[in-house]
Parts: sequence; structure tokens; C-alpha cells
Amino acid sequence: MFKKTAIIAGIGLALSVSAQADYRWELGGDYSAGTTDTELKTPLGSRDNSNDADIFSASGTYYLENVDTSKGPLGEAAFLDHASNITLFGSDGEVEFSNFENKDGQTYGAKGRYVAEGPGWKLSGWLMDVGYERREPGNAEIDIYNIGIGNYITENTTLVLNYAKTEPNNSPNPDADSYSLDVEHMWLLSSGGFKANASYGVTTITDRDDVDTYKVGGIWYLNNNLGFGANYQHTSENSYEIDGYSVFSEWFINESVAVNLAYEEAQPDDIDLGNSKLETDISAVTLGALVRF
Repeated sequence: MFKKTAIIAGIGLALSVSAQADYRWELGGDYSAGTTDTELKTPLGSRDNSNDADIFSASGTYYLENVDTSKGPLGEAAFLDHASNITLFGSDGEVEFSNFENKDGQTYGAKGRYVAEGPGWKLSGWLMDVGYERREPGNAEIDIYNIGIGNYITENTTLVLNYAKTEPNNSPNPDADSYSLDVEHMWLLSSGGFKANASYGVTTITDRDDVDTYKVGGIWYLNNNLGFGANYQHTSENSYEIDGYSVFSEWFINESVAVNLAYEEAQPDDIDLGNSKLETDISAVTLGALVRF
């Protein structure tokens, strides 16, 4: 009887220790299946077209110091702990066209965040984001460079000013300069919490109207392991607008392993072609998982 009690107590102690375990690495992978449906309506009838996309992605993040998981929801551990990190990422996918040859494409890059922390630091709470991304859809090559400067204006609130440069290498399309201001805030509750985010940005392109984008969203954590969220994005150029919506969830099965599921949809304005009209609807479902150690 004593041995059984000791074994049960030992297991309980091990579980309680692992429940407070910090982590230094995070590896993640996703699979996304998307569809773009178009319908051309003419006086002589309608013509439909559907293109399917399958994309696999992976990422690895290294944190400069152990991330404390005891401050709130596990999904926000790095944000709440002001963690500095470096991430490598990549994706590979294929678009299946109804009336054209299938096209594949790859994306890869690196990004990082450094947060100045520690007693005596005059810049304590300030942060810098940097990143590089290479996109190769079909035969195109696009480089994207970005930098952001911000601050933890409160313990659980960040305000970041971002700049990104987009350079198509073998395309007649001009370069683009993007600017945005992002804010995130986390409300901690007795069980779980709520994190809200908002962003406004402008992209300038030579000989074209500016593109305005704003985003709002949030995620509600029922407890430290389970969260449900939603986002809305509006993009406009002159009088052409696109509305995007997404809903998602994340569940940490234990301290080290999580799964996530997301659905997103984009609804561009109809394009008037005189006697005809082009309607487009874009949707995607993503399933992913991550492991920490």
C-alpha cells in the first residue's frame, strides 16, 4: 500500500513539475488547403472556375533565454515574458488551376525580436523586430525586408511601428514600401485571459494609388491551455476593397504540445467589366501543431 501511494505521489509530483516547465525551443508545422472560386457573369450566361491550393509550412524558434510559462495562457508565454527570439520558417505548396498548368511555389525566411530587459537598462521595455522573406511563386522571385521598433508601454501591452520593403526581382511590377502601427494588449483573468490586437498600415507603390489596410482581432483563453479567436482585415485601393475574416482555436494538450485549427475567408469586391461582372471568393482551412522543449 505504501509503495502504491509513493508511486502515485511521485507521478503527481512529476506532472506538477512539468506543468511549470519553461522552454527554449519551439517547432511548428501546418497544412493549409485553400480554394479560389471565380464566376464570370455575362448576358449569355455564367462561367465558373475553381483553383485549389495545398501548402505545407514549418518553423523553428530559438529563445535567447528560457521562457517562463507561469505568467498566463501558454499560447502567450513568449509575449508575457518579453522573450527575445530568432525564427526560421519555410513553406512549399502547389496551386491546381482548372484551365491552366499547375504551379508550385516556395517561401522561406528568418525573423527575430529583441527585447531590452534587465535592471539598470535605460532602454528596458523597448523592442526591435527584424525579418527577411523570399517568395518564389511560379517563376517569380520576391524579396521582402522589414524592421519594427516598439515598446512594452505596459507590462502586457506593445506598440510597434513597422516598415517593410517589397522588391520583385524578375518582374515588371514596381517596388512597394509599407508602413504600419500595431498594438497588442493582454488582459489576464483568474482563469485564462483575453488578448486584443489592432493595426493600421499604408503601402505606397509607384504610379499607383496607396493601399490602406486595417486589422482588428482577439483571442479569448478559457483557461491557460485553450483559446478561441477571430480576426477581421479590410484592404482598399482607390475604390476596390477586400474584406477578410478568420476564426481559429489553439489547444495545448499538455505543457509541451499544442494543436491548432483555423478557417479564413476573403471577399474581394465584384469587378464590373461593362456587360459582365467577375465575382471571387477565397477560403482556406489550416491544421497545425507545435512542440516545445
